[in-house]
Amino acid sequence: MRQRWYRHGLLLASLSLGLVSGGARADAFIVVCYNWGCLKRQPVSYSEPWLRKATQPLRHAKTPEAEREAATEVVHRFYRKAAEQTPIGADAPGNDEDPSVNGRMDCIDHSATTRNILSYMQHRKWLRWHEVGPYAHRSLLVGSHYSATLVEKGSDDDDANIFVIDPWDVDPSDLPQLAPVREWAGLRFYSLETQHHTQNSPAALTR
Repeated sequence: MRQRWYRHGLLLASLSLGLVSGGARADAFIVVCYNWGCLKRQPVSYSEPWLRKATQPLRHAKTPEAEREAATEVVHRFYRKAAEQTPIGADAPGNDEDPSVNGRMDCIDHSATTRNILSYMQHRKWLRWHEVGPYAHRSLLVGSHYSATLVEKGSDDDDANIFVIDPWDVDPSDLPQLAPVREWAGLRFYSLETQHHTQNSPAALTR
């Protein structure tokens, strides 16, 4: 079951691995969603020198726990870089403070964007102990919320080994929330899904 999540759930909709002259890699382009429900989708450019510096925490990680923490830091760096090229720097935590702001991000935008970043990390083989998992979806009566996830490799099907990386309800200057999916869900019902209920999976990244 878990392998099917990865095969169909990873957001690698458009991927090119071409090298520029001299064997150097071309810039990476990762799609960022904003203005709620992925209404706007904009590719953000990340140069290879920037990527090498930004992903240093992953190379220094020596345990699965350290890698999760490093991945959270790297996601945060990708967001900060994206804010230089898109209006997402105007986003406020949650949805209540910025209902009409250009650059606002709801949980659909955040979970899709975060998963795109994590999928790129996996594609570059920067994740040694984890794979990108399905979307986590929690709900209670009318409340509904999504997050991207990482799943520890080699673990059984126990969801204690599934972790959310969720920037939605934190200040953009702070690290995204990192938590086991059960802790993240709290007393709410939750499920693990290959795409959001509300839309088709958005295009993820190009290279």
